[in-house]
Amino acid sequence: MRPSEYVRYAWSALKDRRLRTTLTILGIVVGPALITALNATTAGLTQTIISNLEVFGTDMVLVQRVGDFNFDESVVKHISSLEGVKEVYPYYLIASGEIRTRGKSFSMDPTRSYTILAIELKNLPKLFPNIKINGGEIIDNPSFAVAGFTVWNPRDPDIPPIDIGSLFTVATLPGTGNTRSFTITARLDRYGQALFLNPDNQIFVSLEAGRLITNRKSFSGAFIRLNDPALSDRVVINLEEKYGENIRVFSITAIAATVQQIIGTLNVFFSSVASMSLLVAFLGIMTTMFTSVTERVREIGLIKALGFKTRDVMLSFLMEALIIGLIGGIIGTVVGIGAAYGLSNIFSGPPSGTRPGTFATGPPPEATRIVPVISTELVLTGIFVAVLVSMLAGILPAYRASRFEPVEALRKD
Repeated sequence: MRPSEYVRYAWSALKDRRLRTTLTILGIVVGPALITALNATTAGLTQTIISNLEVFGTDMVLVQRVGDFNFDESVVKHISSLEGVKEVYPYYLIASGEIRTRGKSFSMDPTRSYTILAIELKNLPKLFPNIKINGGEIIDNPSFAVAGFTVWNPRDPDIPPIDIGSLFTVATLPGTGNTRSFTITARLDRYGQALFLNPDNQIFVSLEAGRLITNRKSFSGAFIRLNDPALSDRVVINLEEKYGENIRVFSITAIAATVQQIIGTLNVFFSSVASMSLLVAFLGIMTTMFTSVTERVREIGLIKALGFKTRDVMLSFLMEALIIGLIGGIIGTVVGIGAAYGLSNIFSGPPSGTRPGTFATGPPPEATRIVPVISTELVLTGIFVAVLVSMLAGILPAYRASRFEPVEALRKD
């Protein structure tokens, strides 16, 4: 028999049992749908998280002061001398107090309004790669400031915009610093949420201005740029050995590796769930095929008496299993792709709020869009797995059908 004849015969047999065939196909759809949906969603989640982490660059390490530790110029100088350190950007983070502008006052609040980050303004492009100035000019002067995107374009109607030329005053809590006034000389384009902070929700002032506002020489911490991301672990270990519990150190490379490890573990778990559904499909297909063989014993005897060889009978039944697997795999993969986009829409979005102890500042960030990663390899894997399971489930029933002798088969009721 030619291959096309096997296909026609198998297809005809499946059409004669439409309901059973449909239910069997639906049973195998679940496996490839789960494989496609879960793997595409987790791959998209990984890609989104890693891209957010890498906004600063994989060669970035953050050091934060803990408690009353004196994080002064001597500490910055020591960090700069460590092997692998390229540049150090000390900063002051002012996250409490009050901002006054245009006759209105509002509190600096990490979850609602803005905070102030004092850093050498000339280093902004180094700290935030690809950051763009929307207007004005950055001037590194204690009396001037730079507005992030939501500072001059606020989402909260109760908070007035602070744009180029705007004058505002920062008043820290009583006894903790001085009142300082600033003029906005530049504004930034939308940048988006980064790992450590969102520059869109920051008012940037000079390092000297930060010292004057806080009335102290001890920095809040420092951003460290490395010569090579591979040196990240060594630098982190050196810092922790030197300063112990006086600092907290965050490495983008280490965080990215941890995220990938966690999501890899989730992938293993999800694959285990998918394999259980495939096992159920395997048993369902085998049951259907054995039932079909039992019902068609006389038909098998007749076609063997007409000249069908043992191999022809076996290949015909295996072709039925292949068709079931192919259709189920295609439908399952399509369903999985749709489910992946559905899951991505569910999990996409900003967090409900900023928890205490995190570095994130400003109003809740814009919605983070998770885009599922649908690759040709993933699609083919879903279809291949369905076909493989169907073929394996069909081998034993096909072998049994092929072993019937024509005379014995024709005697069956």
